[in-house]
Amino acid sequence: MRTFLTDEHKKTLRTWHSQLENQRGLRASLRRSKTVNEICMSEGFRSLLVQTHSLWKVEHQAWRFTALALVAGLVSQVKSNDERQTFAARAGNKSESKRPLMSELRFARLRAVKTPDALLRQLRRAVMLLGGNVNVVSLAEDVFHWCQEHEDLRTHYRRQQPLTEFIQIRWAMEYYQADDISDLDTENE
Repeated sequence: MRTFLTDEHKKTLRTWHSQLENQRGLRASLRRSKTVNEICMSEGFRSLLVQTHSLWKVEHQAWRFTALALVAGLVSQVKSNDERQTFAARAGNKSESKRPLMSELRFARLRAVKTPDALLRQLRRAVMLLGGNVNVVSLAEDVFHWCQEHEDLRTHYRRQQPLTEFIQIRWAMEYYQADDISDLDTENE
């Protein structure tokens, strides 16, 4: 599967997330932003933007700027970076009540979003439902995939890729198999 974040981008994103703890003004500017446009105008976004030129400044791929803005807005909501599971697998983990941390109805709403602003709202809710414990790198990769697919639909471009690489399909597979995978991990320890 194609990845958008290089090792250097991942390192920068982790560092930037850690720095948000100490720079509450940057975090607050992102949290107050309700839309992608508001995020783009925030001081917090600019702090990430200047560190990641090679991630978003790609010719004929303007959608990457939107993706990075979404990532900034979402990562500002993350309390701790938990890289043990992907974002969707974490959402599908069962709580003590034997229900997924994110209900199937909310998960279906997330998968059905059609605009970047709707994605922002749904993913912010998801991060809150997960207690702010999210895999920052996985979330960022997923947002970049969603934005690329959204742009492909908008421009009527048909990308040749296996069905399981489309973000909505991958999210569903990871969500519904979350406990099966974590049970295997427990058995192997």
